[in-house]
Amino acid sequence: MSRGLFSDRRSFLKAGGTSLLLPALSSLAYPAYAKNTGSSEAGSLAGTPPKRLCFVFFGMGVSLPPEGHVAHKDWHWFPHQLGSDYKFNKSLEALEPYKSKLSVLSGLSHPRTRTMYSHSTGGYFLSAADPEAPGGNSISADQVYANHIGGETRYPFITMSTEGGVGDFREPHTMSYSGTGQPIPSVAGPRGLFNELFSVQNAGREAIERQYGRDRSILDSLVPDLKKLNASLPSEDKARLEQYATAVRSLESRIARAQSWLDVPKPVVPESQFVLDVDPIKDGPTQFIDSMFQLIHTAFVTDSTRVASYALVEESPGAVACRFPEALGLPHHHSISHDFNSEGGYERWGRYDQYLAQRFAGFLKQMDETDDPFAEGSLLDNTIILFGSGTSTEHNPRNFPLVLAGGNNFGLKHGKHQRFEEDIPMSNLLLTLLQQLGTPVDKFADSTGNIPELLI
Repeated sequence: MSRGLFSDRRSFLKAGGTSLLLPALSSLAYPAYAKNTGSSEAGSLAGTPPKRLCFVFFGMGVSLPPEGHVAHKDWHWFPHQLGSDYKFNKSLEALEPYKSKLSVLSGLSHPRTRTMYSHSTGGYFLSAADPEAPGGNSISADQVYANHIGGETRYPFITMSTEGGVGDFREPHTMSYSGTGQPIPSVAGPRGLFNELFSVQNAGREAIERQYGRDRSILDSLVPDLKKLNASLPSEDKARLEQYATAVRSLESRIARAQSWLDVPKPVVPESQFVLDVDPIKDGPTQFIDSMFQLIHTAFVTDSTRVASYALVEESPGAVACRFPEALGLPHHHSISHDFNSEGGYERWGRYDQYLAQRFAGFLKQMDETDDPFAEGSLLDNTIILFGSGTSTEHNPRNFPLVLAGGNNFGLKHGKHQRFEEDIPMSNLLLTLLQQLGTPVDKFADSTGNIPELLI
């Protein structure tokens, strides 16, 4: 591919997904940011090596047959050995080629969610918030990092899920929560993602500027009304109004950021490279999931964003993703997670774990085999990826199954299965990742410190 893929059109780009493997060439990068170009178009960002963060969540836990069970040897998600001499069981064997570039973590969980309704854990996976707190949820780790890197990319973050939207507080469809604990809607499906990131609006620059102006006027008119309303409210309602005001300020920042990117050349990513209109049930989940992962890869290789979260499998029994196992000749996912004690139950569950690991391994392969257009090493070397669930087995919100991959250029040490005591909260892991990315934080949620075992 050549630089001809890029256009200097001054139109507003939105978001994308793909299924076919896009050739990972530096020519896909923004010309203004590609290393060694000498361009000054991007101002202070030109030549800045990106540090990326990616979270992939799957609900309802994994197969963990107990010792003595016939399925224990092959279908126990966690390796039986600790340290660097561990061996993947069948559930994770697809990750073998990347063993030196990932860590399997066991024992971690969020103490404050250990007794909660298990179908809600996805909403707390990245926030570690207290479900009993009057204010509800709190900021998620992806948003902490997105706030830190600010306007370094056109999109501070992308948040995706199979279902789309936010769901509800009992069965959320997003992992991303704002600074006030409000859920951030996720985008569903390759077509929706492509249209969000990479489709070009037909309107010209002047029309877009006018729309931004109208949006700003509407927001500006709200401010004095909010101040008057705040003065007349009882104290218990002022906190809720402040949350709304924070959302308004956030929208103002988004408008300003979008305007600032109007004069930055944008990549043109041809639709023909992707399979966008894929139905996860009719066409099968494989192409659908692979398309979503390709979205993340494409967003990273074009430097459209440096933060991505993907709720691959939500925890709602009625969710679309719960039907994914049917494509493998397996029962509904919710049934799998409850019927493990029946004959062959753990093996059926393990086969689905294996399938999800295969899809994730395909994503790691893309990331590992792509030279980073903006930094030394591969995309995987310059991206921290966390793959995991908020429950272990039978919807038990303890001992989260976690695979930490990539980030070799950020001081992470891989190649081991590490088990942690239950008194170490998963928020320590999230804090460690944020710090290795350069985020100026000393604490996150209920963290008690970082995890030095994961660092060089």
